[in-house]
Amino acid sequence: MRRLPVPPPDLEPMVDLDDAEAGPDGDLELARPPRRRLPPRVAHDGLAMVAAGAVRLEAARRGMSQQDLAAAVGLSRTAVSARFRGRVAWSLDEIGTLAQLFGCRVVDLVTEAPRPRGIQAW
Repeated sequence: MRRLPVPPPDLEPMVDLDDAEAGPDGDLELARPPRRRLPPRVAHDGLAMVAAGAVRLEAARRGMSQQDLAAAVGLSRTAVSARFRGRVAWSLDEIGTLAQLFGCRVVDLVTEAPRPRGIQAW
């Protein structure tokens, strides 16, 4: 009887469903679990990153692309991409326009997301 190697603790075994890529014995493949990203915090990341995260979240909730936002705000898609990543800060006028577009308050786009109790950062 053949023994499978024990995976390291940070990797979990995953069965490969595609036989063409599996080994002849149907060995298990190891995959890293997806990392959960914590929301940006003003104290660590700054207000520009908090606003960037909030805009990304609201755009994703509404299924809007960077191109859709660019057309609404009057920017290029490249400029919106730089703001999404926090390399360039959203201006107050842009935040106001986005709040109207999303149907939310401006304060919702510049306030940290509440952290539920009992959840620890890793």
